[in-house]
Amino acid sequence: MKEKGPGAQLPLPALPDREGARVIHLKPASRAATEQATSRPRRDSLWYALYFPQLQALNEEQQQAALRQLAETVVTVSSSISYHPRALVAEVRSSLNYFGGLAALHRQLQGPLQESLQELELAPHFHYAAAVTVHGSLLLARGGLNAAVYQRDNLRSALGHLPCEVLQLNAEQNRRLYNMGVRRLLDLWRLPMDGLRRRFGSELVTLLNKALGKAPEPTRNYLPAPAFKTSYELPYGVENLDRLLPVADEMLGQLCDFLRRRDLATDRLLFMLQHENREATRLELGLRQASRNNAHLLQLLQTHFGKLTIPAPVSSLKLTVLQFDAFSGKSESLLTQDRPRSDSNLDLFMEQLRARLGGQALKTIHSVAEHCPEYACRLSDYGSDKQGRQKQAVSDRPRPLWLLPQPQLLTLRGSRLYHRQAISLVSGPERIETRWWSGEDIRRDYYVAREASGARLWIFRERSAQRRWFLHGIFA
Repeated sequence: MKEKGPGAQLPLPALPDREGARVIHLKPASRAATEQATSRPRRDSLWYALYFPQLQALNEEQQQAALRQLAETVVTVSSSISYHPRALVAEVRSSLNYFGGLAALHRQLQGPLQESLQELELAPHFHYAAAVTVHGSLLLARGGLNAAVYQRDNLRSALGHLPCEVLQLNAEQNRRLYNMGVRRLLDLWRLPMDGLRRRFGSELVTLLNKALGKAPEPTRNYLPAPAFKTSYELPYGVENLDRLLPVADEMLGQLCDFLRRRDLATDRLLFMLQHENREATRLELGLRQASRNNAHLLQLLQTHFGKLTIPAPVSSLKLTVLQFDAFSGKSESLLTQDRPRSDSNLDLFMEQLRARLGGQALKTIHSVAEHCPEYACRLSDYGSDKQGRQKQAVSDRPRPLWLLPQPQLLTLRGSRLYHRQAISLVSGPERIETRWWSGEDIRRDYYVAREASGARLWIFRERSAQRRWFLHGIFA
């Protein structure tokens, strides 16, 4: 099939009117004919196919990326768009009255689609057609007919004159069809379907039945990436941020409704407080756990407002979602004693605390694969490990929760060790020799000890000449 150059008039062959087929060519059809065709009451969907033969030069991943970008343009005229090899098919029946017919709808899309193809560095042309079945419109578009078939009874006649190449079969199947003298789809329909199924498999027969509306047509639909933005213009400048909370509550209510309808949640919100003749104040809310709870988000915003200083009165408020997450619901047992422990209250508390004290005030302790106790843990900002941290190998020997900043020298009286009280050894030793490469040369024998009061201590004895004893940590 010869490709048409950019901006060229696509050929519009005159199809014979067989079996009473009514085929309307999109461009040469008069406005009166188009209006007559679109004014009839219809029960079937009308599928508008866009075929991009130039995508064949791309690999599979590049083709999918290009189709996603092109679908962002087609979504302006249809909410139901399905992917097909080098093609998009959109349901447009419900849009015809709004755009004024199929020809007007095509003119609406032609310019933006050509611009998108140029951005992808592809030839800015495509084939298109419309029919009452998905695969019927797809085959017509592959054939370059640029036609519209509005009635299911006319599909067989309209499709019959297409060459077999529109089926996009493999080389072996094309060779068999050629040797059988089959050149057009009409020649295929003259053959018994059982024989076709035995020779070519059920996929070919199913494809033909889908095109004629005799078989169901499951589709893989395009879903645009979620996006949420809303704003509110204030009638006058507001200096007291607490007076913005009712407005923010309404905006957050719209957001939560948007998230619930799509079964989503968010953990990053951006509020922009606009000022007259001043740069906007940017307030970003980060959540430990993704949420769509209006009350929780408003409470968190109120906490941020309490410590925020603005350079001028606020003239408008804008809300944007920076990060969407899948909503994770939790089920609880009907029996109180069997309910699992929930961390939601802790997450709410930590988010409020971080909002009040600042993101740098809260820290998280992480284990590090290091023998020396002083270097075996590390602090990081609370919440920075949300995406997960690589597990580190750590010792399986007892380690105290509280490690002293500096080991404290113990007293040795006779053969007894003393801290505040007398100390007796419980277990050990655990020998640690490390960091000789850094110049510290740590060599210690660690023991678990117990004071007379019952407190458990983590102590060590130097393996140097002095052989001193130190307290290094206290167990919980």
